Amino acid sequence: MIYAVRRRNENNEKLMRRFKKQTQKQGVVKKGRQNRYFIKDKTRRRVRDEAVSRTKYRALKVQRILWS
Repeated sequence: MIYAVRRRNENNEKLMRRFKKQTQKQGVVKKGRQNRYFIKDKTRRRVRDEAVSRTKYRALKVQRILWS
């Protein structure tokens, strides 16, 4: 659990900034955003198909660069 105790002569803005830094270091915000929506795991076939399409696209991109 993350918590921030107010220090002596510390204003609320600095306290909030320190708390935000702690949450970012722990990755709380990132995990919360990832868990916001359920994402179904990809099948092996889908991963392979995406890899093939990526390589085709990259090859076309290289050809366009070389021939233009």
